[in-house]
Amino acid sequence: MKWPIAFSLEVKKTITPECADYLYAGGEIMSKFNFKCPDEKCNAQVTCANLDKPKHKRKRDPYYKVVGEHSDECRIDKDTQTTKPRRGKYGDRYSNTDEYRSQPVRLDFSPPSAKRPDSDEHQGEANKNENKARPSEDGSEGKREIQRSKNLSSLVDVFLANESMIVQLPDKSCVDIKELFIEINGQDISEFPDELRIYYGKAWINKRSENAFEFKFKNRLSSKELTTRPTSYLPLEGPENTFLKSKLDKVANGLPKTVFIASKKPPYLKDSSGVGYINIWCEGPEHLDYRI
Repeated sequence: MKWPIAFSLEVKKTITPECADYLYAGGEIMSKFNFKCPDEKCNAQVTCANLDKPKHKRKRDPYYKVVGEHSDECRIDKDTQTTKPRRGKYGDRYSNTDEYRSQPVRLDFSPPSAKRPDSDEHQGEANKNENKARPSEDGSEGKREIQRSKNLSSLVDVFLANESMIVQLPDKSCVDIKELFIEINGQDISEFPDELRIYYGKAWINKRSENAFEFKFKNRLSSKELTTRPTSYLPLEGPENTFLKSKLDKVANGLPKTVFIASKKPPYLKDSSGVGYINIWCEGPEHLDYRI
């Protein structure tokens, strides 16, 4: 959701995107990610999209969008609940009022099933088929129920087969599948769009704890003076993730795999104990796919 104002964690005040743009140009704001919900009782992360892009490369001016979860006490979120479009009850993050489009295929982020046949080819083998028609919330027939959808694994199949497809993203416009997939290959992170994209490349799968895995990409990305291999981190708590954990255990063998991560924000610079690194956000198991 887009917001007219946000609280800057760097200048310690609530500002508009226009003000953020001015302060970024003057060096007072250093990162488009250092914003939060303006409610003092809420720490939902906010991104100022396009802030780090040169003006001649912008398709639109900087704007705020919420990428985190609001707290239960957030008054601003409660005040906007009545104006938010309702979400479908199937977990694909599209609203029931999204425009129906007959040609594009929706990217479905429904949670993966815990029961999958054992296959070492790739993590999402069992969900290749398109989802069946879905009824609307009120049980009525209509255009909403026949929109085609594919999960990440199925979409990867289409991309690797070099087939043509238009994909409709959650709450976003449509994009060609060739623009949706971005190979990690030495780019500066400021070049990436502030919209959902699927980042991919050869990566090592490393087990970091009993319930967490790291994905370290072979190729590098850059940010200012830093050039490094980007990483992503995926915690897998709960019994529903037992199948995926067992699959990742088998492939965490020191040999690179082709990893695909669907992230609704671009790779970003983080700092840990004075050592900078570039992270790719993986929201959950349904946002990950890999191929051996």
